[in-house]
Amino acid sequence: MAKKGKILQEYVEPVLVASVAVEAGRGHVNRIEKHKPAESVMALEMLLSGIGADEIRKKTGLGWEAISSLKARHEVALEVRRKQLAADGFEMAEGIRLLAKKKMQMLADDDEALAKVSLKDLVLARAIEQDKSFQALGEAKSVIEHRTGKPSLADAQKAIEEARRSLQKEAIPVEATVMTEKNL
Repeated sequence: MAKKGKILQEYVEPVLVASVAVEAGRGHVNRIEKHKPAESVMALEMLLSGIGADEIRKKTGLGWEAISSLKARHEVALEVRRKQLAADGFEMAEGIRLLAKKKMQMLADDDEALAKVSLKDLVLARAIEQDKSFQALGEAKSVIEHRTGKPSLADAQKAIEEARRSLQKEAIPVEATVMTEKNL
């Protein structure tokens, strides 16, 4: 039980605790929030972390139905927490941006250190940063597709022949007689 208590402490978030407490105070007597509030909070936080239902089941002892019901009943609290996590992410991104800017200035002032850094690394880092910035703003407009070469005429003929053979294998032989006015 000590291990479980430690795990629960890692996942406690005030907005989820409040939501579980409110739900435990109302509704049906058998709601999981009344009987296992700590596990309910833990399950909700784990859902937000992207952990799957099987892993949540193993760590909390809650069933799939209980996890699904929790998710449905606490959608507003989950959305509030998602926004908190997004704000944390933006704050971290800004901190990293400032550190990167400081590091860039250090490189700009030291020609020897700058010579050791490849252009590819600098450009790749900038491209990733720009892409993530646009995604965060909802302005990621470019889609990158990786296409292979177009199939040749020989490839197309081969595919058609394989399809014919496949159909012939599945075909059921049927005897048929064509009826015309002369046969009647």
